Amino acid sequence: MESESDPRYPQLKVEMKTLTLSEQSTKMILETLKNLHGAEFTHKDQSSYKDKGKKLDRQYWTDRGNLVIQGGIDYSSHDATRATQEMTQFALEKLTKYGFHPNHCREALRITSGDMGSAYELLMSKYFNFDLFEPTKVEPSLFEERTQELESIRSIYEHIVDEKIPNQLWIIHLDLPYLADLYLEKPKHRQGQEDKREKCRFFFRGRCRFERNCKWSHVPTRIGFDHIPVDENRDRFSLEIRFPLGCKYPLEPAIASLTAHSKEFPTSAALRVTQLLMEESQKSASQEQPCVFVLIEFLRTNQEQIVAELKRPCGPLYDPVLSLLPQDKNGESDEPEGDEGDHMYSEGTGSKKQLIHTDSHIDRIDMKLVEEFKMKPQSRQYTDMLNFRRELPAYQRMRDIIEIVRANQVTIISGETGCGKSTQVPQFLLDDWLLNRVNDHVEIICTQPRKISAIGVAERVASERAERLGDTVGYQVRLENRTSAKTRLMFCTTGILLRRLEGDPKLSSISHVVVDEVHERSSESDFLLLVLKDLLRIRTDLKVLLMSATLNSELFLEYFRGAPVIEIPGRTFPVDQIFLEDAVHMSKYILEEYSASAKRLGKMQSRELEMAMDADDMTNLPMKGIMHPHPRTPDEHLPIKQLFYRYRDYCPETAKTMFLIDSERIDNDLIEHILNFIVEGDHDYPRTGSILVFLPGLGEIISLQEQLQGNPIFSPRNERFVIVPLHSTLTNEEQALVFKKMPKGVRKVVLSTNIAETSITIDDCVFVIDCGKMKEKGFDTNKNMESLECVWESRANAMQRKGRAGRVMPGVCFHLFSKQRYEFVLSAQPVPEICRIPLEQLILRIKMLPALSNKDLLHVIKGLIEPPADDNMTSAIERLRNVGALDDFSNLTPLGKHLASLPVDVRVGKLILFGAMFSALDSALTIAACLSFKSPFNAPLSRREDAARKKAQFITGCSDHLTTLKAYKSWQNAFSKFGSRGAQNFANENFLSNKTLMTLADIKTQFLELLMDIGFVPGNLRVSRRKFTQDRILEITGRELNVHGDNQKLLSAILCAALYPNIVKVFTPDKQYSASISGAIPTPTKAEELVFRTKTDGPVLLHPSSVNHEVSYYPSPYLVFQEKVKTSRVFIRDCTMVPILPLVLFSAGPLKVELHCGEFVIAIDDGWILFSVHTNKVAELLESIKKELVLLLEQKINEPRMNLQTHPRGKQIIETIIQLITHG
Repeated sequence: MESESDPRYPQLKVEMKTLTLSEQSTKMILETLKNLHGAEFTHKDQSSYKDKGKKLDRQYWTDRGNLVIQGGIDYSSHDATRATQEMTQFALEKLTKYGFHPNHCREALRITSGDMGSAYELLMSKYFNFDLFEPTKVEPSLFEERTQELESIRSIYEHIVDEKIPNQLWIIHLDLPYLADLYLEKPKHRQGQEDKREKCRFFFRGRCRFERNCKWSHVPTRIGFDHIPVDENRDRFSLEIRFPLGCKYPLEPAIASLTAHSKEFPTSAALRVTQLLMEESQKSASQEQPCVFVLIEFLRTNQEQIVAELKRPCGPLYDPVLSLLPQDKNGESDEPEGDEGDHMYSEGTGSKKQLIHTDSHIDRIDMKLVEEFKMKPQSRQYTDMLNFRRELPAYQRMRDIIEIVRANQVTIISGETGCGKSTQVPQFLLDDWLLNRVNDHVEIICTQPRKISAIGVAERVASERAERLGDTVGYQVRLENRTSAKTRLMFCTTGILLRRLEGDPKLSSISHVVVDEVHERSSESDFLLLVLKDLLRIRTDLKVLLMSATLNSELFLEYFRGAPVIEIPGRTFPVDQIFLEDAVHMSKYILEEYSASAKRLGKMQSRELEMAMDADDMTNLPMKGIMHPHPRTPDEHLPIKQLFYRYRDYCPETAKTMFLIDSERIDNDLIEHILNFIVEGDHDYPRTGSILVFLPGLGEIISLQEQLQGNPIFSPRNERFVIVPLHSTLTNEEQALVFKKMPKGVRKVVLSTNIAETSITIDDCVFVIDCGKMKEKGFDTNKNMESLECVWESRANAMQRKGRAGRVMPGVCFHLFSKQRYEFVLSAQPVPEICRIPLEQLILRIKMLPALSNKDLLHVIKGLIEPPADDNMTSAIERLRNVGALDDFSNLTPLGKHLASLPVDVRVGKLILFGAMFSALDSALTIAACLSFKSPFNAPLSRREDAARKKAQFITGCSDHLTTLKAYKSWQNAFSKFGSRGAQNFANENFLSNKTLMTLADIKTQFLELLMDIGFVPGNLRVSRRKFTQDRILEITGRELNVHGDNQKLLSAILCAALYPNIVKVFTPDKQYSASISGAIPTPTKAEELVFRTKTDGPVLLHPSSVNHEVSYYPSPYLVFQEKVKTSRVFIRDCTMVPILPLVLFSAGPLKVELHCGEFVIAIDDGWILFSVHTNKVAELLESIKKELVLLLEQKINEPRMNLQTHPRGKQIIETIIQLITHG
């Protein structure tokens, strides 16, 4: 849509925003930088910037009233320690030249009574962590060795070595131009000639709008050479070697440091080089070897290593706010052990207390369980349940299952729906142990793909055993644990077992692992199989069972090398399978050429269709030169005659309809027609039972529901049918209708997505209409984008959908695709989830498992049963490196370890960590809980407009995230004032899900406990929350951790830090004006005129559910988003407008200050984002304070217990950043 030359299209650009800092804000940054580095901030001369000549007005609106970000805050200066009168300025300047902080230099001089040499040694010992030398006598032989070394060095390097103090101080003078080139301007020597052009009078008056394109001269007359002064000391450095009194060099390290002769060379860089020199000196001393020659050659030849070290971000070697000799409680100096104790969070006792049982205790419990099991036959409830269990098909194979499991490490069980495998097989294993005690101990874990399944199966098994849930049988899912010391059979989600493997890699107490529903091929279950396969080599006594309804046994047999397979028949009634051609024929559905549902034909196709309809005998078509249609060619790709031949056994009207059906669309008319046929058609099928219609998504459900409501048979006024939508985003009340028993004479028509394939069973279902399509998540590695596309189901999906009918009586399944498509086109199994999702979470899991963490990542992933593509793996590794979770060698960084400890997407994990760092903990936890679970907003299909009006009351900050946060806090407030009933009423009135809000509160508690475990918040917080009670996180964590929780600009900044580089640019058209009596008036821009672009995808759309969907003006032209999803088009979900300064300070990567056509700009992300500044000083100030912020956050990540609210350096930087973000 963006065009520079075509007048038919409006020109779209991004608003150029200008950053300025007020005098007070500038002073605050300067004072912070001075306090940190001990020197006045100096910015580069404007002439040192080379003008890149890029015209910004080609991509940005530069003349439409730029936003000016200004500060307006009060500032209280920090008191600095004054130098005492006896300290000479010379000594202080000499020590600071080495790179030591002035505060430390003053303290060292005071401690050593002004002795500069002793002060230097004290500073070196503290900065580089070695003990001061005791002034003991040194053997004369060591002095002789030292003298010989000096002579040798002088013979090699001639005049560059100077012995300042005999046997104590040597100075080696070196030219190191590569160091000077890093920081100092290179000497220039230009040839100039007289410019004979006429001088531009506008330029010399102030500014010429043509800049360098002006045809007149912009430079004064120059003749001859133009010399720029050259710093003669630019490349000169001194390597100082000191041998303090008592130093037994070379048995002990000499003290080495580097200083620059040029005053312009940064002393902090010299100190970094000194750090490298001291490492080399200590290395030589460990080998009892002289080091001076080594150090000289190190500086002269190891250029790449030294430059790389200087370019690497690094914090101060010794915190400027800490004393060299901290004071103890009595005011006396002591060594700096524990000097940061007041600035560290307490470790506490940990949030998770696990009771460790001894072997004897476990044996006593086992004996008790055996005795209790012997008494069970005396229970009427147990015997009744046992009689029911004996009727299940799985029970007939009990003996075979037990014997095969005993004899094999891995067993595969394939059982049809309703056979009882999920509830019975784990009980067979438990009962066998209770009866026979084959092993010393039994502990069975049974994994389920979903939380609802784990809870439901556990409840059913406990009921069958006539026990209370949590005794012998229990479950553990996210946020809920119903187990005890007696539990020997635990049902859990796959993720729970993977987490357990991180702390217990051998599953030391587990005897059996049962992996249920492996056919679903979730990424977690595939990864679990990989881990178990590796574990079986170590745990030869471990038994693994794989169970599924429709198992691709050959694939699993190959993976586990010939494991035995046990087949269990089902207990369902027979289901007739009717494909599209038979459904059309039986129901007499006729599609005309010009019907709304028919595909569009050209004139030639239309004539061919008429000819085919007029043909007397379809079987004669091949004799007229028409080839037989290939069985693997779909109907939509066949010529008309071949398609008519394919359906030659049907009437022409059926063949015509098969040709006109558009396979890419869902034909609601066809579904409605078949529903009419089921209800009132001429057939022998049952006239009772629910009807289940499988549709791809919510949009199709709404469309069909609205159409059926206009049908006289299915209309609510008829009261014969209840139409029930079933989708994961619907309210619990709407979903509950699925299980509600209908009055006599009333039938349910359930319109569902594939959620009804496995997760939800409708017991009274007799008819199924399967449209053949489903929404499937995919991932485009090149675009780093998820997609939600409508795809054909697999044959396994079709069988699952067919199996939903026939639970109570013989059933019927209408597949709205041909038998040919089913047999030859549909894939046998769905694409494994692990091959179509981003792999970041999988990689972090691998790195957290002790058994896999040290192995090659790609090699581990290649070991999956069906590994993803190589580019998917490598791009996921690269994305983790970009967020700082992996280093260059694919090892976990400290940040990566923290992110891996949080059971969420890495970006949501960063949001939680940044919320803790910036004292906005409760708010960050709320937003993170919503992003990791789901939004609490819900809109019943019949009241979507009312729900939208209520949601609009919470809209704030052009942000979906902050809008949800405001709604959650309002619900919290209602809970505090009016209790749980008042909170429920508030949720109902505002179309919020009270159950979702309660779950979000539980998730927040879990996140807080994890933060306590890794040390990001104090470990002594008393966290406790019962389900369905008020959220008290804000009260528990206190004011210190939440003082900025209501600062929306800061929360936007934290979102930017967490979600970057997910940034969208807002492009606006040129201003339009309308005539009025008072003159031309600017016409407001409309929301539909805006264009949104990401760096890699080009134009994208805001999702209709976003609060920004109708916004027409953004104060900042940048939005940050959590995910982009491709459906029919590319949509952005859950976005927040990011103010300018937060984007500058919290974007990833360094800021670059550039000059374009005489205008300074701050460049982010290789110039994709630009902001203009009036002077380079403003840009360099922001660049410097951002560097300090990055270093501080790295320090916090490496030492999570550091309390940034009390740590002097951390507190000053954080306060400066927050004030800048809040006030400019």
